[in-house]
Amino acid sequence: MVEVRMPKFGLSMEKGFITKWYKKEGDPVKEGEPLFEAESEKITNDVPSPASGFLKKIVIDEGEEQSVGEIVGYIAETEEELKSEIKTEEKKEEAKEEEKEKTVEKKEAVEIVETSFIKASPIAKRLAREHGVNLSEIKGSGPNGRIIEKDVLNAIQSGMQAGEEELSPLRKTIAENLSRSYRETVLVTNMTEIDMGELFAYKESLEEKVSVTSILVKVIALMLKKLPKFNVNFDGKILKKFYNVNVGIAVSTEKGLIVPVVKNADTLSLSQINREIKRLSDAAREGKISGEDLSGSHFTLTNLGMMRTDMFTPVLNKNEVAILGVGRTVRKPVVIDFDKITIRPMSWFSLSYDHRIIDGADAAEFLGELSKIIESKPFKI
Repeated sequence: MVEVRMPKFGLSMEKGFITKWYKKEGDPVKEGEPLFEAESEKITNDVPSPASGFLKKIVIDEGEEQSVGEIVGYIAETEEELKSEIKTEEKKEEAKEEEKEKTVEKKEAVEIVETSFIKASPIAKRLAREHGVNLSEIKGSGPNGRIIEKDVLNAIQSGMQAGEEELSPLRKTIAENLSRSYRETVLVTNMTEIDMGELFAYKESLEEKVSVTSILVKVIALMLKKLPKFNVNFDGKILKKFYNVNVGIAVSTEKGLIVPVVKNADTLSLSQINREIKRLSDAAREGKISGEDLSGSHFTLTNLGMMRTDMFTPVLNKNEVAILGVGRTVRKPVVIDFDKITIRPMSWFSLSYDHRIIDGADAAEFLGELSKIIESKPFKI
């Protein structure tokens, strides 16, 4: 018998959940062929079978979560082993189902007791349970104020109670990571408004079509080489410094925000960065991003310039000490040369940082140097 365990896709992965089993219990399997699909946060990968034989038992069903390294199923290497084990497992499953049914019956009995003191018809009580409606908030229209079916239906239609929905394992993981970021870091944000005119003029002058995000990644790479105290990771005890620069790019997908990483951005040309960002973004949105592409970030850029957001407070990614947020560009009147007013394309830049490692003066220096680069005439990188 061979144990099938939850694999680890990336360094930060702690749990994953099964999104699809490609085989049913009893089906023959071959070593190396896709056995099931697993998802960790926003990474979805096929997991190959560790051995040939038969899928004897599925321990973790589709949509259920399991920790890295823990068992999700078993493979029987022979038909004899399959048959003998299946009989035993069937008995266990029958016992499980019986226990489930008893639990449901107990729950329903408790619900009936809890609502029994409220004057309501049996149909009204059943509807209330099914739709998550609180009977104590409904005024009955029946005899002696008794709540009837019509009263519950009216409450449902009026939106008195929208019901409850449990978070998916994926959303729970995202929530846990964000909560951990706020609990374990001293998050502070500095903001400044920067004139984007020279950067846009440079972008338009290029023969190759390059995104603003690509240009900003190149600028960040220059900044982190100049101010290496931002090019670090901190796990609460050890500060890791890096010679190379890896920049994470926040990408919005159907499953939520995902942060692929442009590795060695300090050594890449603007054209190479642009192509790499396109590759990573496409893979992220198609759900084909690899764990390697999501690991190793030193600093993150989140650009909301294409959305109606002026300024915001970005949340730090795990172990990073800073993240740069970019808002939309708005043409507005600004004062130049002390006494002249002109219309310029302006954007707010928000630098969130871990105050345990980065001081306010450091953050101010970062934004000041960033402004100088972006507003330099002519802009060049």
